[in-house]
Amino acid sequence: MSACCSWLFRRLFEGAVVFCVLVFLPGIPPQMSFTAFSVTEPVELKGVFAVNDKLDGIEKLFNQEIKGPEGFAIFDGAVYTGLKGGRLVKVVGDTLVDVADLSHPCEGMWDEVHCGRILGMNFDKNGVLYVADAQYGVYQVNVKTGEHSLLFSSEKPIEGKKAILVNSLVLSSDASTMYWTTSSTEANLEDGLLSLLGDGSGRLFKFDMKTKTHTLLMDNLHFANGVALSLKEDFVVIAETVRGRLHRYWLKGPKAGQSEVFIDGLPGMPDNLRQTGHGSFFVPLVAARFNTMPVLSDVIAPYPLIRKFLARLICVLKAPFYLVNKYYPNVYTGTFTHMVSFNNFSLGNFLVIMFAA
Repeated sequence: MSACCSWLFRRLFEGAVVFCVLVFLPGIPPQMSFTAFSVTEPVELKGVFAVNDKLDGIEKLFNQEIKGPEGFAIFDGAVYTGLKGGRLVKVVGDTLVDVADLSHPCEGMWDEVHCGRILGMNFDKNGVLYVADAQYGVYQVNVKTGEHSLLFSSEKPIEGKKAILVNSLVLSSDASTMYWTTSSTEANLEDGLLSLLGDGSGRLFKFDMKTKTHTLLMDNLHFANGVALSLKEDFVVIAETVRGRLHRYWLKGPKAGQSEVFIDGLPGMPDNLRQTGHGSFFVPLVAARFNTMPVLSDVIAPYPLIRKFLARLICVLKAPFYLVNKYYPNVYTGTFTHMVSFNNFSLGNFLVIMFAA
């Protein structure tokens, strides 16, 4: 055997050993399940999906000036959004006005596990703003005074599990009911990549604003994300990011209490949802999916052992940085662990598609 072949054989053997250790040795995080699944191929970009130039003339607000605006809400003509670090702001002309500070003590913007992270938000009919914080739960905010309080905490288990990554919410027109999602019950936003690799643990809840009780409506969604009510409020639409599809959960009518796939094979991974007021929905896509350019999570979906290997490899590589940062908090190790997160997964261009309901 030549020296080259011998070297190659050793490398392959060492790689196989590392693979087997990480996949089969018990006790290595993350403690998630990994089963095979398939993702519907994205639709072809033709017809109503054809590439167009409708967004070419848009105006970019605060370009390179702000970090992390995720969801937004509009009330009395003003636009509200949240920024990394916990600031809730209002857009007034060409300036940003601070409304409330929802942050918690932390080391910096990279320390979102402690800072908190504002995601989805919506107003009720009385002008009270409800804000989903990925780490802490849901806040209610008086946007006139900045006063805010925690409506419910993500620390309290619901149906046996904590809502580790609270994502999006929407309220009924009479403000009696809130529908909200948690993207995962196993991984927070900083470990969001693990949610792409493991089985889905996302959930959809109904929250009774009077009794303060939760009802679990859907479970095992693969990164449950945006949520929006239909115009007649007879169903709610939920984005399942990893599977590239939308679900519909019926609230009224003969199918009440049942769910179904609403739209499948989206040309991207759906994020926030917004009801347009005309019987349709805006569906922003956080990363593009094409037949000629599938995302990594689509390719490895049928291969649970590969997904398990990658998830465990990420945890092993991050472990020393977590350990150092735990006892000696610093910007370098903290920034590294933050970089390997769902926040930095977005590789595709931001697309907006409207579907008729």
